[in-house]
Amino acid sequence: MCASLSETFVLATADIASLVACATDLRTGRIPNWLTLPAICLGIATHGILEGRAGITESLLGLLVGVAVPAILYRSTQGRAIGGGDVKLFAALGALLGPMRGLEVQLGAFGTLALFAIVALAYRGQLLRVLLNTLQLATNPLLPRQWRHPISTASMTEFRMGPAIAVAVIANSCLTYFHRFVPWFG
Repeated sequence: MCASLSETFVLATADIASLVACATDLRTGRIPNWLTLPAICLGIATHGILEGRAGITESLLGLLVGVAVPAILYRSTQGRAIGGGDVKLFAALGALLGPMRGLEVQLGAFGTLALFAIVALAYRGQLLRVLLNTLQLATNPLLPRQWRHPISTASMTEFRMGPAIAVAVIANSCLTYFHRFVPWFG
């Protein structure tokens, strides 16, 4: 089972976009519109040219699925849990990769970010404090107002999502070609 030339182009485009997003996110803390919006258009156009109306439909569905969970997370936390650039990058990757691969990348990115965070926090000696803050954030809505513990924003920890997204996209791309050498795997 070999990936077609069009699939290779789409995967390479997603890889490049995620690597550029990673570099700009690490350098500036932002993922710019000049990267995400053309990637969305390129995804829709590429699928439209190669697969016609069905390709456009799949790309638009990928865009919607790719933006759904991150947008809910962004709106519900007023942009503190995930940035707007991350949301747009997930939308672009959904448009490029389609709905299933877009979801796979999201799951991989959130898992990778969690692993990055655990390792970094343990290294800094802050893991227990952050886990306690997480427990408080999770239980506060369930408690009566007088028992809730306020959590200051100074005790929150911030991580860039761009590198985790890039790792997830590249891992997803590599798995496409991994089946060529290990066909019984998945």
